[in-house]
Amino acid sequence: MTDTASLIRELDAKRREAMVAADVDLLGELFSDDLTWIHATARVDTKKDLLSSIGGGTTRYLSIRVEDETVRTFNGTALLSGIAIMEAEIKGERRDLHNRFTIVWSQVDGSWCVVNWQSTSLR
Repeated sequence: MTDTASLIRELDAKRREAMVAADVDLLGELFSDDLTWIHATARVDTKKDLLSSIGGGTTRYLSIRVEDETVRTFNGTALLSGIAIMEAEIKGERRDLHNRFTIVWSQVDGSWCVVNWQSTSLR
């Protein structure tokens, strides 16, 4: 595994931990200002929308783990794909989510940040 792939895996583990902890300050650093987050339901969130939902408790991630991860890198962009198994509470309703995902990390002003997330439900 390349050093970049290892770094992206580490950064993405921090992102998942921050989502479970509702650490919107850290997420704000990890997410690009022009983030596009496409949920498995086809709902699209901006950075502001997603941070508001997590910070306000509308969406609570109780656990997030990943399987079958692969990282591909292309000139300052990294695509991390895999399967996310998540327990979440969305608007008070508990959900078990199994999604295939791709998250796009890109170097912006010398730092890696998330620019896009897309997921598809496996259920």
